[in-house]
Amino acid sequence: MSRRLSLLLAVVMLFSFTIGASAQRTGTWVDEVIFVEEANVSTAISRLQAGDIDIWANSSSDVTAYNTVQVDPALDYYISYGSYTEVTYNTVGPEFNDGRLNPFGNRKIREATNWLFDRDYIAQELYSGLAVPKYTLLNSSFVDYSRVVEKVRELELKYAYDFERGKQVIHEEMHKMGADLVNGVWHYKQEPVELIILARNEDERSRLGDYMGEQFEKVGFKVRVEHRSGTELSPIWMMGDPALGEWHAYTGGWLSPVVYRDQGHIFNQMYTRRSMTQPRWQALEPIPELDEISDKLYRREFNTLEERKALYERALELAFEDSPCVFIVDKVSFTPIRAGISVASDLAGYVAGTDLWAPTLRRGEEIGGTVNIALPQVLVEPWNPVGGSNWTMDLMPMRATFDRGLMVDPFTGNYWPHRIERAEVTVKEGLPVTKTLDWVTLDFEEEIVVPGDAWAEWDPVEGRFITVAEKWPEGVTALRKSVMYYTDLNKVKWHDGSDWSIVDILLPFIFDGFDRGMEESPLFDRSAVSGLETMLKSFRGLKIISTDPLVYEYYSDSWSLDAEHNISDLFAVQYNYGKQPWHTLAIGMLAELNEELAFTATKANDLEVEWLGYQAGPSIRILAKWLDYAIENNWIPYEDFLSDYITEEEIQERYANLKAWYQDKRHFWVGDGPMMLERAFPTEKMVHLVRFEDYSEPVGKWSMFEEPAIAEIEVSGPARVSAGQVATINVDITFKGEAYRAEDLQQVKYLVLDSSGKVAFSGEGDIVADGKAVITLTGDETAQLPVGSNTVEVIVMPKLVGGASLDQHTFVTLP
Repeated sequence: MSRRLSLLLAVVMLFSFTIGASAQRTGTWVDEVIFVEEANVSTAISRLQAGDIDIWANSSSDVTAYNTVQVDPALDYYISYGSYTEVTYNTVGPEFNDGRLNPFGNRKIREATNWLFDRDYIAQELYSGLAVPKYTLLNSSFVDYSRVVEKVRELELKYAYDFERGKQVIHEEMHKMGADLVNGVWHYKQEPVELIILARNEDERSRLGDYMGEQFEKVGFKVRVEHRSGTELSPIWMMGDPALGEWHAYTGGWLSPVVYRDQGHIFNQMYTRRSMTQPRWQALEPIPELDEISDKLYRREFNTLEERKALYERALELAFEDSPCVFIVDKVSFTPIRAGISVASDLAGYVAGTDLWAPTLRRGEEIGGTVNIALPQVLVEPWNPVGGSNWTMDLMPMRATFDRGLMVDPFTGNYWPHRIERAEVTVKEGLPVTKTLDWVTLDFEEEIVVPGDAWAEWDPVEGRFITVAEKWPEGVTALRKSVMYYTDLNKVKWHDGSDWSIVDILLPFIFDGFDRGMEESPLFDRSAVSGLETMLKSFRGLKIISTDPLVYEYYSDSWSLDAEHNISDLFAVQYNYGKQPWHTLAIGMLAELNEELAFTATKANDLEVEWLGYQAGPSIRILAKWLDYAIENNWIPYEDFLSDYITEEEIQERYANLKAWYQDKRHFWVGDGPMMLERAFPTEKMVHLVRFEDYSEPVGKWSMFEEPAIAEIEVSGPARVSAGQVATINVDITFKGEAYRAEDLQQVKYLVLDSSGKVAFSGEGDIVADGKAVITLTGDETAQLPVGSNTVEVIVMPKLVGGASLDQHTFVTLP
């Protein structure tokens, strides 16, 4: 069956499998997956053609490579929209430790660089048209872009390419910082001001680095562009101390791993210290108002969509003024594979970004066998579930090794239950929450009272939870209550043979949720403080109703627009960095307590020790030593509390299992997912995963995803409109040539732009039938338009995919 994809669609194969095979087999169709390193897309395609690899699990916008794949019947590809490029600045300053000036320590200079970069040129010339200009953190294919599109258009116009304006601001600010322009070159303390640009050499960012260097030289800086791989650059810009001044700017590449239905959390990630633990982010000093609004958007501290929109729009304005990073392009990317290989692919995060890649991967109709996957980098940074690598190239193999309570829909970004059976969500009356799927119930109440015996906060000194009644004697309410019901977790096994235990939830909830961010804790990590502060502002309580089956109530003032997202999956703690059982976390904690390893790059730098990695490297020998200590002492963290939930015999069994695992595998990465890590080879840059035979869930469980119903739209209307005349704009909406069902359309929105690109007015169209919408511009509205060319831009938001489709119609307004 042909799966040739158009540039508009990212198609996931409709699986064909026998009832017998799917009933007998669990976990994955394949027996093993080998990850190897291949940075260059052209070389990757040659290897695909030769059968050396089966998937190049990266996204590329190389038009020559794309054309090669299109015409080769032995190859196929997926299209995705979640990759983007930005410029990351080192914001330390105004001086580095050695006294050199850092121009990007100046907020106004960072803002001015927005005018230096011609995003249209970059998209067309450097990315050969497989990209669109990007000005904000919002992905133009996601729904949040359409929600604030008026403000986005305004900011895109304000920060459009204007080299002379950017140069003027930079010159003014450099003089204020004490620099002098000598023979066209900026000097500080009689020395030239040299900018060090770190440019990734694996893709278009190599050319972007050169372009940046040219632009900065034109405004008077001496520039050195260092072209290196991500593996070589990561220790400098991400792990290194920014105050050392080893770099000024980095050509960043990011991936939205899923279709985000709400991008509000990304302000925290990109502009504050709260989400990212690496030194570069911990050095940020955001505008206080931006910091406050980012926190509010993360915690949903608003009551209506109108309030949210106002916060969002102000945050976007302040983000430009702060500009610790400058967004450049959203990529339209392709991922090449061999024909006959089928695997889930996310509309945003392609193959590497979806949790579904491992259980859906298959070669034709085969059961078993090996699939070889190439990544541009392999084993980039240490794997640990607290503060380890969050590189997509590391996370892809990691995702196959750990299980979760839910799965993310690769087309809509909504949540489907996996280990969760059902959820009951109650939110405060009036909050704009809606429900799509039947596994969640949604109710509204005037007041949600948190029970007094729920856990409210951890006490790091006494080693116990403080109850709601203790923390709030007068009582407390919450905006959201979620009751989570899990399936039979007695079926869950860890890869070392250990049975699942409630302690596998409790330990990470205590350690990563609270203890690390508390100064009184022996495991205090300063990079965890801001995240804990954010969490405590909204967390109101956890009450475990039952451990078998697992049922608990979670109370919070943080909520989401979708009922399905108003959950708290403690089974996987929604880790950004993977997942581990309590006994492997424990030996890592011992190593950190004794200042031999550290979970985060920030604390590793502070202690001058190794950044902890469970998969390979120098950490393994140290972890093995502390495993022996744990065995000898039958050690468990937070013993006074956790001993109520586990027996001495269970502790002994866990460590015995881990010892046997280590002796066999020579690493400590133990998961509970459909595949397990056989071995990681840092020198050879290879990762070997094998099918976990004791995984309980049937193969084929996630084969329901076919192709995303991306709306195709065509806008038509009059070529000329007299001022004061009513104008009717028709919108035809189809999918694969058929009318898009009206019930599957969420909204049709429009903007009217004048000839300067400014938004004259906006509104909503009427969905009048399947595949049909009508926009009516009243006489009063057309009277506002200047004489000349004007444009109606239409945004259609379907319910079946998480992104919007756009088209436009241009007309001339007559007097």
